[in-house]
Amino acid sequence: MTNDDRGEVTSQVVIVIPLIVFVLMLAIQAALVFHTSAIASAAASRGASVASGARTPGMAGAVSGVFAASDLVVELGGDLASTPSVGMADGRVTLSVEVRVPRIVPFFPATVVRTVVEPIERTTLEVER
Repeated sequence: MTNDDRGEVTSQVVIVIPLIVFVLMLAIQAALVFHTSAIASAAASRGASVASGARTPGMAGAVSGVFAASDLVVELGGDLASTPSVGMADGRVTLSVEVRVPRIVPFFPATVVRTVVEPIERTTLEVER
């Protein structure tokens, strides 16, 4: 038996193992971005829905939408980057939520922003019909 091993296996392992770890970290970071995106979408949708269906129109309804969006982000384990913004104009509610993405790999986005636009619900009481 001759020993022709010149360290090839060792050098291959030294190159391949960090590459595998890096690809694994990329996959985890991509999953974190998609998860954070889902949190932001759900929070923006819930906040816009609450704001559009609020019985008290105007700023009270807008504030209730902001609270609903903020609460949902916290419930789902997200971290708000800023207070959700809400606007009411032309019979529509626009709510934007910005959520921080946990960082593993530096070149992915630091935050995810989702905006939802919903029409303001008009409710008519039975007595007013």
